[in-house]
Amino acid sequence: MFAYTLVFASVLLAAGGQIAMKTGMKQVGEIGSIGHLLDINTVIRIFTAPGVIAGISLYGISLFFWLGALSTLNVSVVYPLVSLAYVVTAVIAFLFLKESITLLQAMGILLIVGGCFLIIRAGT
Repeated sequence: MFAYTLVFASVLLAAGGQIAMKTGMKQVGEIGSIGHLLDINTVIRIFTAPGVIAGISLYGISLFFWLGALSTLNVSVVYPLVSLAYVVTAVIAFLFLKESITLLQAMGILLIVGGCFLIIRAGT
């Protein structure tokens, strides 16, 4: 059970990282071309944005928990559970970033949750 706790902690941290990076990129502004993305000034603005730094940090911590889970569980069981990060990220984005979730997205989220439930049941 401890390993699943690590998986879910990893998922939550990764989702938090996505939200933090999105917030940081709102400060950077829209990037409309590969040239703009690769411009040194843009690169510096991206990697000095507090939200981006926080998001990358959360991803690093998430990786640490993930590695702990991988030390115990089969990768064929835990890797599909990463898809829960999509669910958590969508919900957080809906609640805090005021992004919309369409009916089709909601149905997809329910399918992901159902699939993860089946994977956990089969893996125990």
